[in-house]
Amino acid sequence: MLLTAFGMAGRAHAPGGALLDATTAHDATGTASPRAAGGRPCLLQGPVYENGAALDAARAERAGRLQFTGWLDLSALPEFLLLDTGREPGAALTALQRLLDLRGAEAVRRLRGDFVLAHVAPDGGRLTLYRAVNALTPLFWTQDGDSLLWAADPARLLGDRPPRLSDVDTDVLPMLIAERGMPDDRSWFAGVRRLPPGSALVLEKGRRPRTETFDEFRPHENPPRTIDEAADGLRERLARACGRMLAHEPDAVLMLSGGIDSAAVAHEIGTGPGRGMGLHFTLEGFPGFDSDREAAESVARACGLSWMPYDMSKHTRAGGDYIDIPATGALPQTHVPLRGIAAAVDLAEAAGARFVLSGLLADQILAHDLQRGLFSVAGPAILDPRVAGEPVWQTLAAAARTSFAGGAPAGDGPGAGSTGRPGGRALGTARYLYRLLSGDPTTALPDRDAIVHPVGFTEDAGARVTLALREAADRARDSLHSALRRGGWSRRGLPQGITSLFMLGQSLSTANLQAAWINYALPKHRLISTPFADRDVVEYALALPARHRIGFGHGLTVDKFALRLAYADRAVPAGIGHRMQQARIDSISAMFVNQNFEACRALLTPDSLLCRLGVLSRTFVDGLTPARVHRNGEEIARLCVIERWLEGLDDA
Repeated sequence: MLLTAFGMAGRAHAPGGALLDATTAHDATGTASPRAAGGRPCLLQGPVYENGAALDAARAERAGRLQFTGWLDLSALPEFLLLDTGREPGAALTALQRLLDLRGAEAVRRLRGDFVLAHVAPDGGRLTLYRAVNALTPLFWTQDGDSLLWAADPARLLGDRPPRLSDVDTDVLPMLIAERGMPDDRSWFAGVRRLPPGSALVLEKGRRPRTETFDEFRPHENPPRTIDEAADGLRERLARACGRMLAHEPDAVLMLSGGIDSAAVAHEIGTGPGRGMGLHFTLEGFPGFDSDREAAESVARACGLSWMPYDMSKHTRAGGDYIDIPATGALPQTHVPLRGIAAAVDLAEAAGARFVLSGLLADQILAHDLQRGLFSVAGPAILDPRVAGEPVWQTLAAAARTSFAGGAPAGDGPGAGSTGRPGGRALGTARYLYRLLSGDPTTALPDRDAIVHPVGFTEDAGARVTLALREAADRARDSLHSALRRGGWSRRGLPQGITSLFMLGQSLSTANLQAAWINYALPKHRLISTPFADRDVVEYALALPARHRIGFGHGLTVDKFALRLAYADRAVPAGIGHRMQQARIDSISAMFVNQNFEACRALLTPDSLLCRLGVLSRTFVDGLTPARVHRNGEEIARLCVIERWLEGLDDA
């Protein structure tokens, strides 16, 4: 049983009165929904679908104290709840509300899907907003006097007017552009907060709202012993994750890259009863994209998906609309390929498919600690240059140089201390070893420039990104240590899985994907998802030892080792699992900037808003040459997107 809903908004009032005092609330389409009479709190969500069939308002309102956005698999609801509420359409909402009445946060932890929830206690004395620990779906809230307001679209919380420049939270602009380090409780707008994954916002009569963590990822308790066992376990969980989404919504659009991540999803879609459509983004005539196209087409054919190439050239040519802010929304989407999600959502709408799927998050959940992973996998053999590909002191120096914490003193830029002065490299190596032994989580991460490349930033803006990344690494470490302690495990130093948990946290907090969902998918009642975000998949991946994440020998590495073994030559065309390199998708951005060089220069002048707000260096445009554009096209395109967004906001 699959339950989906699109758009939620509400207002609650706590101090000195009824918890919910609003007389109307609005769904995602902006229409008003009447409240129940008699003082009993009542919430009514936007369009709701059960097993693909739309419920009318009367049936949907049966769950009058429950509101949600996203999708839920309710097949595991306790039988007694369905017996009490009946099995007619709409009963699942009532059963879900009853489950939350009985078990609260424990019930939310047991649910599977991608969702946010608003639940009012039976006596009307408590409102709780939940965001699932693995939710890509966002939920935003703010306060208006004594009232708490929430919505799936943050612009809805600014009042009945378009966003203004004065609404923008300028402190987070560097993180928005870098697409890393974004605080998970902040949004594009000052005063509009975002609910972090695994958090609940609780409002009770006579009290101020409080945010608390109710859920965290917990690594699987029984890690696989062999690589074959790891591959089988990963494939089994991915199959179940796809099955949850497509059991009652079998048609899907898949953004198909031609690599192993989306190929795995293609296989699972192809084994189901529905129609799968493989949408592949290409750039005609650009080196590398032809082989990607051939690989993606071979996957689509082998897995029974219809093949649909989409040429991005029309968006990137001179005068193209690649960086234009979408007419359907007012939020900036920065990540490549721009226009891609819009095309996928349009295709899904035309085909009647609810889900737009991808292979996103495979890189994150199966990430290994950059150099630390090699030491872990090789063990004493790392001393043998025939295994490592170089003498151990060179490997150790590279580990220090490329470590986030090992190459630079706290507060300095990446690489400072390792080069540029006598003894700097030895000092950096010593610092790396000290922090490795002391349990500094950033030691396990690649250096900042490998995580994010903030082209053109001022020193202050770059430092803010660095600090935000360090704080995110600390949160990931604390979360993983907490989960290990709950499981009765005592481990000193850096826990396994710290890099994957950090990268996953960054992805769940990125504003980019959420902007694309709000702009394109939400208005058309589509869902953007990935089976790699499924909780069971994530927790299994977190438990994998390094030797199952990375293959290593003779100086060569193979990432996502278990995933490649699970599908290569068994379920997808031969060679797909062996592909280590694909065409650089950021070439699409580079092509646009190259073809629109003068337009980009005109946006990024010393008089630009980004310069005036202290994000972009005033001298950046002076050094902006065609050669630099070619090397940093994606980063320059991001700057242009944000600048155009800022300029388009009303400054009244």
